[in-house]
Amino acid sequence: MAATQDNMTCAICTEVYRSPRFLPCYHTFCLTCLEELAKRHRNTIPCPTCRAPATVPPGGVCDLQVNFYFTEEALEQARSEKRQSMCPVHTKKVAVFHCTQCDQAICLKCKQTKHEGHTTEELSETVARCKKTIEDRLQSFMENISREKEKLESCKENEKRALEKRAALREQVGHQSVT
Repeated sequence: MAATQDNMTCAICTEVYRSPRFLPCYHTFCLTCLEELAKRHRNTIPCPTCRAPATVPPGGVCDLQVNFYFTEEALEQARSEKRQSMCPVHTKKVAVFHCTQCDQAICLKCKQTKHEGHTTEELSETVARCKKTIEDRLQSFMENISREKEKLESCKENEKRALEKRAALREQVGHQSVT
């Protein structure tokens, strides 16, 4: 299925097609990807693959020919398979372990052969641990941003007071020189 996934992958967003559309050169891209290109290039889109110019139809990019070769069921199947991590060595096998020694996702066959004796854990545990680390760091970043915003507001207030004092002093100095 990996080869099929490659055939079902948009060259612009590198994801499995979402509402695939043909350009006149017969290259296929996601509708939303083509809409973004149309915004940038107006009436003529250069094909990202072959650079052939494609005129946007009067009704917009959505009026381009739908690539009917890809059924929604086949695209959803490819999306589902792409979500699973595949073993880099045995490309048809799903990676279910993480070799902590090699920092690599591996399948059961690799665990029993190439990575025998290495420390491994289930990939789901690695994912959960990494997710927790990301969430913790994100929380820390958000707290830092909040503190920095408070400091910025304090600086703005100090600047405002300083400007008011300067204006008051200028006015006072101006009154004294008049008298």
